Amino acid sequence: MNRVVHSVVNRAVHAAAANTVTTIYLVRHGETDWNADGRCQGTTDVPMNAVGVAQVQALAQELAHVAFDAAYTSPLARTRETATAILRRQRLRAMPVPELIELSYGALQGTTSASWDPSFATAWRDDPWSVAFPGGESLAMVRERAVPVLQRIVAMHSGETVLISGHGHLNRVLALHTLGRPEHEFWALEQANASALVLHFPVAATPE
Repeated sequence: MNRVVHSVVNRAVHAAAANTVTTIYLVRHGETDWNADGRCQGTTDVPMNAVGVAQVQALAQELAHVAFDAAYTSPLARTRETATAILRRQRLRAMPVPELIELSYGALQGTTSASWDPSFATAWRDDPWSVAFPGGESLAMVRERAVPVLQRIVAMHSGETVLISGHGHLNRVLALHTLGRPEHEFWALEQANASALVLHFPVAATPE
C-alpha cells in the first residue's frame, strides 16, 4: 500500500516547478497497541508494536530514494524510532523537539472515548476545537506550540527536504494550518499510521 500522500500548498505549485521549494515530509509513527485498542495515548510513551515496526520498515523502503537534509521528531519513542528507521541509510539523526509532542489527553490518557461522559465524547466528535481535556490540552494549544516550530524549520531549511516525525492529531493541526483548511475539517484529514504527508513551501516564505 502506498503510504506517501502528496498534498501541495496551493501558492507553491509554480515555485515547485522551478525547484524553489522547501519540502516537508510530515510522517506519522507506526502502530502501537494503544492505537490498535483505540486508547488515547497522547503524551504517554507507548512503543510501537510488531505491526507498527513492519509498517515503518515499509515506509522507510518507500522513502529510500528521498535525500533528507534535516530531520526533527517528537521526543516520544514511537516517533524517534520511526525517524531512525527512515533515516537508516543516511548519515542523519532526527533532533527531538518538545513542541512536536502529541496532544495531551491529561486525565483521560489511557482511556477510550466509550468511557467518557457522553456529552464530552459528542463534543470531541462533532466540534473537537471546542474541547479542552482535563489536565491536558486543547487543539488550539497544540497549534500555538507547534506551528511556530514548523515556521522555524521551514525558514531554517530554505530549499531543502526535511523529515518531521510526529503524531496523528499534531500532524492534523499542522497540515490544516499549512493547507489553509477550516477547523471543521479536522477529522476529514486522515493520516494512517506510518504514512507521510508531503507539504511544499515556496523558498523565502514561511507558513503564515
